Amino acid sequence: MSRRRDNIVVSYDIHEPERLVRVGKIMKDYGERVLKSVFECNLSPKQFMGMKSRIDQAIDHVEDSVRFYFICDKCIKNVRFDGLGRTFAEDEDVIIT
Repeated sequence: MSRRRDNIVVSYDIHEPERLVRVGKIMKDYGERVLKSVFECNLSPKQFMGMKSRIDQAIDHVEDSVRFYFICDKCIKNVRFDGLGRTFAEDEDVIIT
């Protein structure tokens, strides 16, 4: 049985340097940085809600902006980039016994 995971691109514009660093650290727990304020994530719905909750607590909802783009599996195959980079990173499942 496969578990549902979503491909999510997260971009953010944080106006205060301390909050910017805090959001970057949170995002490193969930995905791979592909640009300074853009991460690619492959998350279960539970992981997404945990990430979103942590971000909601870290940002100023009046000054800051965070966007979550859900990308379908078919669309991932069409991701293109120029310069330094690589295709959308899919997290590997880790099984601890």
